[in-house]
Amino acid sequence: MHKLTKTNFLQYLACPEELWLAKHIEGHPTTPSLSALHMMEQGNLIDDLAKTYFADNFASELAEKGDEVLFQKSFETNQFLVRADILAVNNKAKSLTIYEVKATTSSKSDHIEDVAFQKMVIESTGYKVARCYLIYLDKNYVLDDDLKLQELFAVEEISDQVNKAYQDVKVEAEAAFAYINGPEPAKRITVGCGNKLQCAFVAYHYSDLPSYSVHDIARINVKKLEALVLDNILDIMEVPADFKLSPQQRLQVDIAQRNQVFIDHQAIAKELETLAYPLYFLDYETFAYAVPFQNGHRPYQQLLFQYSLHVIESPGAAISHHEYLLSHKHEPVSQLLRSLRENMDTEKGTVLVWNKSFEQGRNKECADIYPEYADFLLSVNDRVYDLMDVFQKGFYLHPGFKGKTSLKSVLPVLCPELSYETLTIQNGGEANIKWHHWTEGQFRGDENDLTKEALLAYCKLDTWAMVRIWQELDVFCR
Repeated sequence: MHKLTKTNFLQYLACPEELWLAKHIEGHPTTPSLSALHMMEQGNLIDDLAKTYFADNFASELAEKGDEVLFQKSFETNQFLVRADILAVNNKAKSLTIYEVKATTSSKSDHIEDVAFQKMVIESTGYKVARCYLIYLDKNYVLDDDLKLQELFAVEEISDQVNKAYQDVKVEAEAAFAYINGPEPAKRITVGCGNKLQCAFVAYHYSDLPSYSVHDIARINVKKLEALVLDNILDIMEVPADFKLSPQQRLQVDIAQRNQVFIDHQAIAKELETLAYPLYFLDYETFAYAVPFQNGHRPYQQLLFQYSLHVIESPGAAISHHEYLLSHKHEPVSQLLRSLRENMDTEKGTVLVWNKSFEQGRNKECADIYPEYADFLLSVNDRVYDLMDVFQKGFYLHPGFKGKTSLKSVLPVLCPELSYETLTIQNGGEANIKWHHWTEGQFRGDENDLTKEALLAYCKLDTWAMVRIWQELDVFCR
């Protein structure tokens, strides 16, 4: 019989089929991704810091009451297994208090279910859970020279929420235990799941899924998607002409089925004619860590560690390139901002980005942290043009985009000579974790130098890709 841990229980609530696979099928789950490993690393760091915080702020008071403080204490029954982060145990009264540590900046519903599950298992071993608390990161904490754990952590009592959820969690836990020890679930196509067809359970059962599926129809709701799936319509090429879709969705489907390209030349020309030289093609790379390590930053705030900038001063002018990469964790971001300001006009010129909310958000944050650069950064924000708008507004639609408007979806269609697949680092998530490892000194010799080169190459391609897409669109202005 497979025992159910609290991690298993939360997996069951998220996707029972994937949990069943993990318990029964060799090779599931697969090797954790770089992102998953990074999340575990941060979780372990927060656990360690929370122990120190708890010992400094609560241990003495609890000891005076006769409570014993235990870390990572396990409780087990025939069905369930839990390991509690921190416990204050009164052995004489067989009573205890749970302190659950989370590497988040707020309490969430699944945290309540997590602690309710722990309470259920612990109480079934003969103890009484008196109170329940969450320890998490205070989102308002700002680093000022030294890390102050007293201010970094927040403690919230959740006893009432846990008690309210207790009976439902108990029922769900019994169902989850029966599920993982039951027969293999029936195969099905996922509907209403963020993983879409990348779900491990779907991949296990279906080896010939269409490359362009009905899941790719932009903003399709669960009800419509379910109707297609129940009719065994998975390929976008098989969507019936009379199936009700929004005008934009129908246009996407028609373009795919006819293998045609839709280009609104006039609308594109009107968009690009608003751009003013010099043209600045700008991209940032950032890193959000649980514990801030530069002054002025909060937990999980995006820290700007790299930029790439391609510049076209005037029509027909040669294209120049500028870049900056923080070489260690504590190199001030202001150094990067100074470099950027040196390579841009502070008042004129359009700044082209892809997904403007990201770059503009970072500029606003940096303006608050580094007021000496505020005028420059806010001026950049005022001059931003989002090149993705051409595609989001439907002025250029291509079956090869598969309903998406990301840079990595558009680039291989418009500029097939360029590819992220040739790079060592191929996405932003990988870039920020590699930068973290690089600046932590985890690489040596050639690997150290190659990682730096890979970081520069990835960010440079982001801005060069925008240049090339702009060039392809600019022909519609002539």
